[in-house]
Parts: sequence; structure tokens; C-alpha cells
Amino acid sequence: MEEEINNSISKLKHLNDNPFTLQKVAFWLYEYNDLYKEVKNYSENLCEQCQEWKDEGLPYDCLQEANYCTKRYRYFSNFYEEVEYGIKVQELDAVCKVALEEYKTYNNESQLKEWLKKYFDIGYNKLAIFYYDHLDYSVNDDEVVHPHFGNSPIGEFGVCIDRKYYENIIEFDDVFKMLFYERKIYPEKLKEIEEEMQKIVAPMIPIPKID
Repeated sequence: MEEEINNSISKLKHLNDNPFTLQKVAFWLYEYNDLYKEVKNYSENLCEQCQEWKDEGLPYDCLQEANYCTKRYRYFSNFYEEVEYGIKVQELDAVCKVALEEYKTYNNESQLKEWLKKYFDIGYNKLAIFYYDHLDYSVNDDEVVHPHFGNSPIGEFGVCIDRKYYENIIEFDDVFKMLFYERKIYPEKLKEIEEEMQKIVAPMIPIPKID
């Protein structure tokens, strides 16, 4: 299995066009989907040591991923899922294009609020991690930023897919955040989210005074 994993990642590396094209990455995912499933299934079966710890009521997630452990190939399935996210999220580009066309026809806050409600699931939920996890603007202003979807665990290369496939997503994300967080056009929803966040924030534990 390890040799097959190494070969698959090497194959992906040679598909790099700096940045990758969407089609080549999608084909790689399709080509090695069976390997991904095999690794996932293999990782779900506990090795003897993990099973022993589980039976004793001890933590049994083998973080060391030793040679005997069934979890030692999780690095591949984790990497595969990062790359797969890049393909799945791109499917939103078409609906983001439609949303932007609608947005450009609106000229009052009432219409913009309805727009936020209509596309809230995409802007707040489905694109929640896209900007923060996959776009890095800490570069020169004149440098083109391509979305990044994971670093290879073998061979030291990253998977950056050409920005042109995500242009509508990027613009939509900017507009959504501007309307929701900066202009606060949907204030009741923003307040609801802030209240929910306050509920899940663990209270600070007081530090005992040392005399």
C-alpha cells in the first residue's frame, strides 16, 4: 500500500502546471479514489495495540502511527480530502456567478438583506473556511494568489489550483463578508451568531493566587 501511495502522489506532482488545472486534479482524484477508500477502511480497523488500549478504557488513537498501526497511512487520506475539497468547493462557482449578477441589480438595503438571506448558507456555511484556509494574501500586491489545497506529505509540493476557476467564489465571498460583517445589513442574524458563539466559549478558569 505504501508504494502505491507514493506512486500516486508522485503522479500528482508531475501533473503540476504551476498552478494545477482543475481538470488534472479532478482526474487524479478519480484515478486514486479506490486507493483512498482502501486507506480509509484500513485505518478504521484497530491494530492489536490500539484494541488492547480500548479494552482497558485507555485512549487508543495511535498518534505515533507506528509501523504496526493501521492508522499509519492516514496522511494519504487526509491529503486526498484536502485536495478533494478544492474540487468540491469549485462547484459553487456557478451559483456564486448567478448571485453576483443578482447583487449588482440591487440598490437598497431591503433587497440586499433578502440577498443575504437567500445565499446565507453558501456565504456563511459552505465557504466558511475557503478564504481563511485556502487563500493567502500576505504576499506582494501585484502577485496573483491561487487557492491552495494541501501540502503533499511526500515530495514537498503544494496543490495550488488556478485562480481562474474560483473567481466568482472569491468575489462572492468578499461581497458577502462586506454586507454581513461590515455593513451589518442582516443584524438579527449577526446578533444570533454572536450569542451562540458566547455560549460555546468556555469560561476562563481563575488562576489561584500563589503567596
